[in-house]
Amino acid sequence: MSDYSRPDSGTGCCRCCFSFILTLGLTSLFLWLSLRTSNPVCSIQDVYIPALNKTRNSTSYQSIYLDLKLDNENKDKGIYYDPLNITLHYYINQSNGNGIPISNYVLKGFYQGHQKKARRKNWTDTQGVPWDAAVNITGGRPPVFRVDLATAVRFKILFWKTKRHKLILGADFEVSDRGQKLQKKGTRLKSGAPPELFSGNSRIAFSLVVFCTLVLVFI
Repeated sequence: MSDYSRPDSGTGCCRCCFSFILTLGLTSLFLWLSLRTSNPVCSIQDVYIPALNKTRNSTSYQSIYLDLKLDNENKDKGIYYDPLNITLHYYINQSNGNGIPISNYVLKGFYQGHQKKARRKNWTDTQGVPWDAAVNITGGRPPVFRVDLATAVRFKILFWKTKRHKLILGADFEVSDRGQKLQKKGTRLKSGAPPELFSGNSRIAFSLVVFCTLVLVFI
């Protein structure tokens, strides 16, 4: 009579559990990658201040032309912008960094598709700028201005939208004696606060990834 060994049912159960956990881990990783979002990249592309153009020999025209660029670098997520509040400052005393607000305007909110770019070009009136002093600034130092942008954004992921989160950015820029931004390349607006690595939904998916990884390690 032949002696046949019985199949190990425990081994089959372990394989089944391992496959399930591996599938769950990969699914969680996919969800995390899908839910992860990146804030738009905002930059100052061009500036023109006629009052600081010494070739004009006049400070009578005291408006500022500002060209802003907004990039949505997310591959598969659109962005809904609330109205964008733009504030300009002028640094009277560059050594102590004190700036005075000289202009403020609001841009209409809009939707931006994934990997799309948008430009917002505006002339805005100013007030409180000592233009004569700015033109004849001493020490050979160029006048320094600042742009601050404040809004709130929501991300469109497939068929739903995330909650709003605030976006507050700013950047300084120097102006030449032609009234143009000295830096030829775009000047990126940055946040003074540390970046938020994950949104609420991304944190949930990331936690699942960590949990499944730990299970796989200790199984």
